[in-house]
This record gives sequence, C-alpha cells and structure tokens, in this order.
Amino acid sequence: MPNRRHILARRSGGYRGRRNNEPRTHSPRETERTVMLNVSRLSAFKYDMKEIMSHYEISEDSAKSVMASVIAKSSRVSIDSAIAYVREQEKTGLYPIESLRELCDLLDKFSKLR
Repeated sequence: MPNRRHILARRSGGYRGRRNNEPRTHSPRETERTVMLNVSRLSAFKYDMKEIMSHYEISEDSAKSVMASVIAKSSRVSIDSAIAYVREQEKTGLYPIESLRELCDLLDKFSKLR
C-alpha cells in the first residue's frame, strides 16, 4: 500500500496552473464594492428601527412599510439609495424629521462594504 499513500499525497498539492516559484496573480474585481446593510446584524437593526418608530409614536402600519422599504433597499441596492428614500419620506412630512435623521444614522452604523 505505499503506492496508494504516495498517490494521495501527490493529489493534494498538485499543479494548479502555476509553478511554485511564480507569484500568485489575482484577477481584478469585475464589480465595484458598494456600501450595503450588514445582513448578519439584521435582527439588531430591525430592533433599533422599531425602537425609533415607537419612540416617535409613528403608527405601526406606516412604520412597517418604511421599515420594509429601507431594509430592502439597503440590503439589495445600497445604503445610499436607502438614505435617499428616507430623505424623500422626510419631504412628504408624514414622519418627524428627527426620527428619519436617527434612521439615517442607524443605516450608517449598520453598513458594510459588499
């Protein structure tokens, strides 16, 4: 069985398109990285958003729609698009300005390059 052991050892470190003395070359990124919501901390983000909405006594139905839109835009498109959406909501006047500013700060806090 010494031959089998020798074959398995050779397979693990085999030729991978370059020789040992050649430096590794990294391919350039095809897409540019953007600032997006850190999805691993999504539950903490939702909790903080609910706290902001309840502190400013925003109705539950309108708060849910804003929260869903902000989460969708920040996790799929970018934080900048979510902040732009929050600024649009600020112009409509349905929500207190202070609450939306706190929401923008919260988005910055939970952001990540992806």
